[in-house]
Amino acid sequence: MILRFALVLALGTSITFMLTPLIRAWCIRKGWYDLPEARRVHQIPTPRLGGAAMFAGFMVALAAAVVVPWGVPQMQRFPIESFRLGLLAAGATLMWVVMTIDDLKKLSARFRLMIQILAALIAVGPYLWEWTLHPAVNGVDVGARGIIATAFNTPFMQVNFHKIWPPLAIGFTIFWIVGMTNALNWIDGLDGLAAGVTLIAAIVLAIHTYSLGQYSLVLVPLALAGACLGFLPHNFHPAKIFMGDGGAMVIGYTLAICSIIGGAKLATALLVLGVPLLDGVWMIIWRRVRGAGASVSDRGHLHHRLLDLGLSQRQVVAFYYTVSILFGSLGLLLPDSWWKLGALSILTGLMIGLLFYLARKQPQTQNSH
Repeated sequence: MILRFALVLALGTSITFMLTPLIRAWCIRKGWYDLPEARRVHQIPTPRLGGAAMFAGFMVALAAAVVVPWGVPQMQRFPIESFRLGLLAAGATLMWVVMTIDDLKKLSARFRLMIQILAALIAVGPYLWEWTLHPAVNGVDVGARGIIATAFNTPFMQVNFHKIWPPLAIGFTIFWIVGMTNALNWIDGLDGLAAGVTLIAAIVLAIHTYSLGQYSLVLVPLALAGACLGFLPHNFHPAKIFMGDGGAMVIGYTLAICSIIGGAKLATALLVLGVPLLDGVWMIIWRRVRGAGASVSDRGHLHHRLLDLGLSQRQVVAFYYTVSILFGSLGLLLPDSWWKLGALSILTGLMIGLLFYLARKQPQTQNSH
């Protein structure tokens, strides 16, 4: 079984690693660059379609994830589980196609949001109209014909959206997927940041999924981890190529699905991705308070403010990696939801304190698209 896990990870890594220089050369020939501007960190034009290589590596690894469980009883999946992987592939493909167009020819923020919602609806699948959880098979809960967060646990109670009203489950799932998609896109502002944080989060979710005995589903975050691992050598500072929205939004979308497919793993996801998620919430609130739209581009994100404080790109990226590894490990090791709530509260408190300090120290300058 371990060899099959390694195969999926290796496929995603090797294909992405080999394709990225080819994509870079193609971008150079076509003149497809991410140009320097006031809110950006890089100083020279840099090819920006690395997400194409990541998408290819992920899709090949995901296809392998459908095949490699054959012959291993512990990894056998029900047809409904394979159907969910098909929904993931369809939604990720839509996201990649449209966001790659956005990389080449800027699309409106409203249209991109519509595509994100549509991709989330694709993931939800037939649950949109069925509102049904299928009965257990051989003692294993089969769940919905779709990727849906029907419930989540708190230290106080289980909040079961499906039992309360199925549209609540649909709404929460869309909110989670769209929010995660944008959070990963927003931190794609420094070399190696988005890919590295996603790699850490995918590995943490793979370990969590394995601990739940969902062996076939472990392959999904491993496919994502492979795509990020193969891209990182080309994207570390100084980056030779950027992933663009076609990469950042696909990995955010996939990571969101990895955290809810086969049962919600929200506490672990919130801990390992606490910094980018809280930064995203902070920026939305901060921009609204200042009278700007949520989609306005500026240098107000945490990674920009840390740079302005005097840290280097590598130091800022190392800070994000360290926090993600630390709190992701707590998500795996802490014994129950009370402990996880405590860790999340500590992370939230530290982040709010840091963001308030930086906001007072460095007033934000805004630049519209």
